[in-house]
Amino acid sequence: MEYRLQRSKRKTLVVCVTGGEVIVKAPNRMSVEHIERFLADKALWIAKKVNEYNAKTAALAPIINGTSALYHGTVLPIVPTTAAKAGINGSILYLPVKYDTPEKRDRAIANMYKKLALIELADKLYKVSAATGLKYSGFALTNAKTQWGNCDGKCSIRLNWRLVMLDDELLTYVVIHELCHTAYHDHSREFWALVQRFMPNYKTVKKRLKTFSVLTTMYR
Repeated sequence: MEYRLQRSKRKTLVVCVTGGEVIVKAPNRMSVEHIERFLADKALWIAKKVNEYNAKTAALAPIINGTSALYHGTVLPIVPTTAAKAGINGSILYLPVKYDTPEKRDRAIANMYKKLALIELADKLYKVSAATGLKYSGFALTNAKTQWGNCDGKCSIRLNWRLVMLDDELLTYVVIHELCHTAYHDHSREFWALVQRFMPNYKTVKKRLKTFSVLTTMYR
């Protein structure tokens, strides 16, 4: 089994699967033999997590490999253009030919998404807030690696700019979720009851959102 070993002054041994990669965090003096016995015991769990990641990435392969992009839940082909900036026209994302490396491509697409997100997510948050009666104190974009959004103790909400890649139902769920945190700053029974009040099928939507979790690692 291939894995990346990270040693530190920690006292415990843990394994996690991040981005399809098996990462082992171990104490500085722990033997490799002990680590690999631990991995053997966790082999079924590790295989399950790796397979789950592979299933997600297979469905989003054109997005991950850079041949297509995702906007409002629709896959858009990326087509070269002589224009100065990346932009979406109809069902095509036009990318200037000067962005001729994966790094330049990702940076250009990220900048385009962020500009769209600043307007679209602010508008979505405002409308859902008005519809639910849940008030927030501020709004900003976030570049979080593992979260679609968060709400702090002062009821200021931050939304991941990559949300513009998702369809409206998924976006609405995330916005409702964060707005409900203005009433309950936890994931208590009362919190989930409030989420369900505004989105009765939230459990199904929440589960579907997990299939897009790999997107938060993109365009970095």
